Amino acid sequence: MTMITLMGGRSFKLLLLHAFLLILLSAHLSPALGFISGVGVGDANNIRCIEGERQALLEFKKGLVDDYGRLSSWQSGDENKNCCNWEGVRCSNLTGHVLELHLSAYPNDGVGRIKSFRGMISSSLLELPYLTFLDLSGNDFNQSYIPKFIGSLSNLKHLDLTYANLSGPIPHHLQNLSHLQLLYLGWNHWKNIENLEWLSHLSSIEDLDLSFTNLSVANDWLEVVSRLPKLKSLILQFCDLSPMSLSSFPRFNDSKSFASLKSLYLPENQLVHIPKSIGNICTLRELTLWSNHLNGQLVELITNLSGCAKDSLEILELSYNQITGSLPNFATFPSLKEIDLSMNKLNGTLPKSIENLYKLEALSVSSNFLVGVISESLFSNLSKLRYLHLSNNSLSLEFSFDWVPPFQLNEIQLTSCNLGPRFPNWILTQRNVSFLEISNINISDTIPAEWLADLPPTLKILDLSNNHIYGRLPNVSTKGLNDLSKIDWSANSLEGPLPHFPTNLTFLNLSKNQFLGSISSLCKINGQLLAYLDLSNNRLSGRLPNCFMQWPKLVVLNLAGNHFFGEVPSSLGSLSMLNSLSLNNNNFSGNLPSSLRNCSSLIVMDMRNNRFSGNVPAWIGERLPSLIFLSLRSNMFNGSLPLHLCWLKDLQILDLSLNEISGTIPQCLNNFTAMAQKINYIVEELIPPLYDGGIMQIVWDSVMVELKRNEYEYHGTNLGLLKIINLSSNKLIGKLPSEIFSLLDLISLNVSRNNLIGEIPQMIGQLKQLESLDLSSNQFSGEIPSSISEMSFLEFLDLSYNNLSGKIPSGTQLQGFDASYFVGNRALCGLPLIQKCPGEETPSRSEATTKDNEENEDELRQWFFVGTGCGFAIGFWGVCSSLVLKRSWRHAYFLLLDNMKDWIYVTITVNIARLQRKIQRQG
Repeated sequence: MTMITLMGGRSFKLLLLHAFLLILLSAHLSPALGFISGVGVGDANNIRCIEGERQALLEFKKGLVDDYGRLSSWQSGDENKNCCNWEGVRCSNLTGHVLELHLSAYPNDGVGRIKSFRGMISSSLLELPYLTFLDLSGNDFNQSYIPKFIGSLSNLKHLDLTYANLSGPIPHHLQNLSHLQLLYLGWNHWKNIENLEWLSHLSSIEDLDLSFTNLSVANDWLEVVSRLPKLKSLILQFCDLSPMSLSSFPRFNDSKSFASLKSLYLPENQLVHIPKSIGNICTLRELTLWSNHLNGQLVELITNLSGCAKDSLEILELSYNQITGSLPNFATFPSLKEIDLSMNKLNGTLPKSIENLYKLEALSVSSNFLVGVISESLFSNLSKLRYLHLSNNSLSLEFSFDWVPPFQLNEIQLTSCNLGPRFPNWILTQRNVSFLEISNINISDTIPAEWLADLPPTLKILDLSNNHIYGRLPNVSTKGLNDLSKIDWSANSLEGPLPHFPTNLTFLNLSKNQFLGSISSLCKINGQLLAYLDLSNNRLSGRLPNCFMQWPKLVVLNLAGNHFFGEVPSSLGSLSMLNSLSLNNNNFSGNLPSSLRNCSSLIVMDMRNNRFSGNVPAWIGERLPSLIFLSLRSNMFNGSLPLHLCWLKDLQILDLSLNEISGTIPQCLNNFTAMAQKINYIVEELIPPLYDGGIMQIVWDSVMVELKRNEYEYHGTNLGLLKIINLSSNKLIGKLPSEIFSLLDLISLNVSRNNLIGEIPQMIGQLKQLESLDLSSNQFSGEIPSSISEMSFLEFLDLSYNNLSGKIPSGTQLQGFDASYFVGNRALCGLPLIQKCPGEETPSRSEATTKDNEENEDELRQWFFVGTGCGFAIGFWGVCSSLVLKRSWRHAYFLLLDNMKDWIYVTITVNIARLQRKIQRQG
């Protein structure tokens, strides 16, 4: 399954800010200048441009590389002679002089494709003496320097060079532009910025952008900027504004410091606190500090704004920081229109003081730790509210069923709040909404049919995913929904056939439902804008329609887990921008269509668990060079492995198991560079189209990977950490090529259930990162290499049912595995097997104990017989002697016999007792 997320952070906000400023500037300048242009402003037929200026524009065009043909109207022929009709050129409707050049890369073709120029900035611009507006932002000037002649365009009021890939020092000649009101130089590669003294000469400057400029070495930047008398907007994003660089922030004790500043934009720096002096800027309306290092209690942080700024402040943007604590009493900021505290660590509840912010237009506290119940009374006075973002908190919205809000929202983002179980009736009253994201809000209801039939014409995003919505869907209204580009109804219980959808969709996710039948109705989505289509894990069936050529911008196609059958249509080959193709767990058959070779951008190709047959195509290696994930597992592929697979240098996961592939394993597998090096590709790409000004980002998750005899689900960037080769359950023959052991970052190797022969190479120990090794059910012979015992990360090892011999290498790693992983090798011995190796037949402890007991009993028996024999002899001869000798001797001798009898008895008794105690101790 795949997922697209809006990047609502840095790039998105900067683009919105630039767009806002440009619109504002155009609204004020255009009527005053009275210009005409080739885009429908004014009557271009009544005025013609100056010939010398036309030639200057043609000369300027020669310095540009126009890959998209944007300047096709810039021609020297009579039919295009009036340069005031040319793309991006605006002239005075009084004199015909060229006043403005709008050549930014950001204007698009309706689907968001950026069209940038390359090349150089020609000095022919000097022949446009009345030029007041020059916008070259977003183009690629190959890190060239800003031409010094720009400082001679003395009438310039607007100069925008952001994202123009410029480099070098900023020329001090810009100080000559005394009429300049807007200067945007951000997001380039400036070097040697030691001072900004030249800025002090731009006395008319109102809007200044120096983003992505290292100001930590320019000691005078703060003093210079604070003294610009007309400065209203200061944008310093990603400028390395460390706490030390703001330690001397002006105290604003005089009226000359930031006397006119209204917008202070300092995101993505290293600020850990809000400088107290900012609260003394009495004109400040906007303070933007997202993505810094702000931490501590929110209440304490904003006390530094308690000066005169608290009465003027309208926009407070502190998102993407580490701020803790509860929300403050917002009544101290009566002018607030926008509050953005999302992506912090705030806790507690939404304070009641919010209901007194009568001017509030935007409230965003998403992705915090807020809790509690929100009633409708909190919003009773917020009639101007347009943006409500409460997602990813533990909030419950308990509104009465017939409540009608006092506002009309443009954006509703309530993901993971609790609004159920009924469909929120108050949302049906919002007729201006463009973003509606109510995913995972515990709805257990049907979608109101009358609402789907009459969706708000402003709607762009409709996300009802991860709920318990059930029932059949009526056809989504296509009337007036030209802006609807994203529908996400995934992970619900919707059923029945697929309804009809608007034709201009960019994103459609219906996965994890109970839809059934054919998908032919989707062919009516013919706006050629569709970039993401996920129908996985439904009950859809039939053959795939041959209409994929209608979606040339498709980047993700996921049809997995359905009941599709038949051959894959050749029109899939028209998807040249496709990054991810998932057809797994269906009943597709036949050969892989050769037209897929045209999908040269493929990164993920998952075809497992189907009935595909034929040879593994060589064109996979020849024409799909970007593949990272390739799974043809559990199909009917046969023939030998093509050597061209070795061309896939970025491949990280190769799974060809459970097929009928024969032949040998190619020796060129060491060409899998990504498996040999510590390079972890992040399996995500930027989709070419822009999504309402924000970049759509694709993240592959829920990719199933076979590892250690089990299937595991890997998400997002974790997939990039895997390096796997699985060739098991085929008919492969020959030896295991030694080249495979140069894949030093491999974590799993499985070649089990084949017919491989030969010894396991000793160099297998080089795979130090290996966690799983399965060589079972082959015909490997020889001894187990001792180097295997040195693999410290090895968690799974199966060498069973081969012809291995000798002793299993000693080491806690191998002896810790179950004996079943070594069985089936008749000549294999040693632990953990029971079979002993030659020379290791040592008696067990019980056998030794029995033998010692038997020896002790023999010793006791010998002592008994010796004592008995001696007693008999002495007694016999003693009796006989006593009869022969004298009476006195007889008396003495009988006395001796009595004493001897006593000694013998005592001696025997003591020895017997001693031996018995010895036997008992040893037993």
